[in-house]
Amino acid sequence: MNKTQIGNLLLVLFLGLMAGAVAGVVLDRLLGMTYLSKFLFTTPASLELYIVKVEIQLTPASLIGLVASGYLALKKG
Repeated sequence: MNKTQIGNLLLVLFLGLMAGAVAGVVLDRLLGMTYLSKFLFTTPASLELYIVKVEIQLTPASLIGLVASGYLALKKG
């Protein structure tokens, strides 16, 4: 794997994480439950740089999206 392929894989995994989170919230709203959008940790993981603060919180739906996108990306090669 070269640097371009690793960068593309990380981008696909990140987008899968985000798509899973969005799909989980939409499904929870449509079905009237809160299982897919529950937070897995009490506090989000955060990275703070001078002005910008990035926080990420994992949900079951985001992990499903991450696994699905990883499987598809590695299967396609």
